[in-house]
Amino acid sequence: MFDNNNNNNDSIGEESIPEFFKTFDNALKKGINPGYFDVDELSEIAEIYFSEGKMNEGKYTVNYALKIYPDNEDLIYELLLLLNDFELWNDLLALCEKYHSLKYVWIDGHKLTALLHLGMEEDAFYHFRKSKTKYAGNKEDLSIIYQAMAEALYEIDLYEASIEVIDEIISIIGEDTDLLWLKLQSFSAIEDKENVIEIGLKIQNRNPMDADTWSRLGDTYKDIGELDRAIDAYEFAQSLGLKDSNNLMNLIYAYEKNENYSKALQKAEEFLSEYPGSYLVNLLAINICTQMENWEKGLIFVENAIKLEPQSESLYLYKCRFYLNLGEYKKAIKVLQEGIGKTKDTLGELKEQLDKLRKEYPE
Repeated sequence: MFDNNNNNNDSIGEESIPEFFKTFDNALKKGINPGYFDVDELSEIAEIYFSEGKMNEGKYTVNYALKIYPDNEDLIYELLLLLNDFELWNDLLALCEKYHSLKYVWIDGHKLTALLHLGMEEDAFYHFRKSKTKYAGNKEDLSIIYQAMAEALYEIDLYEASIEVIDEIISIIGEDTDLLWLKLQSFSAIEDKENVIEIGLKIQNRNPMDADTWSRLGDTYKDIGELDRAIDAYEFAQSLGLKDSNNLMNLIYAYEKNENYSKALQKAEEFLSEYPGSYLVNLLAINICTQMENWEKGLIFVENAIKLEPQSESLYLYKCRFYLNLGEYKKAIKVLQEGIGKTKDTLGELKEQLDKLRKEYPE
């Protein structure tokens, strides 16, 4: 509930900016009152400003929205999430303090997060104790408070403390999937493979046919270096119908790191059949073919990559190398000539290699 969505650096393209944002922004630039906007529009305006790094404008929008709708609980909820997502901890704490009388669990949860991120650990643990008493009669709200505390402790690298908080709530309400995931991420952070695997088994047994669960487990296993388990999890996610480029990309990386180059290449070809414009995966395939010494197939991916990035000097060197390994010396020389003509050859590597080959294989 209180996860940081990591959207801070995402830029919004001009074509996707709504007209109501442009109207609001123009008013700000002219120094006039922006006028009326509904709740959803104001939330989106603030998010666009924050995502573009315009923090002052975003904060102005937050204050403007609350001035128009001071008691709109949906707006308050959304704005707290925004301030959390963009790590504006002082503003988040101030807003929580302003609306503490509403007595919603999510306000107390955000306050815990803000206090911990601001280094106010003593205040955070005091507020945590108060909140535990406050929500003692409501298991759902109590769980939310514990989750907020555990997530925030994890985010400030207090992994063992986060695990202790989760163990405490599990002793009260029992295990559930969200709590297990929180515990898993902390054990993963401290590279406790035994506990990661144990909890991972519990999670997969709770959601055996959920593709997203398997893909997420694959990420965790990959992070702790359990490549065989990661591959199995990613493959199972795919077999359950997950159509996700990241899952497929992770399979390429995992197979390559595991030195199973034939499977890595198979997954790269599968990826490119779905996303032929991926320059990165063509590069991965080139490297895999190099490891396999599969020069003929490697040339296919080099050609693809050159079509996507014709100015890349290194690609012509790859292509030259592959032709040389196939004994095609004239073609290798021709590739270098082509590369010099299409690129600036800034480092002079293409010309250097061309001169070398001309000496070795004079026509």
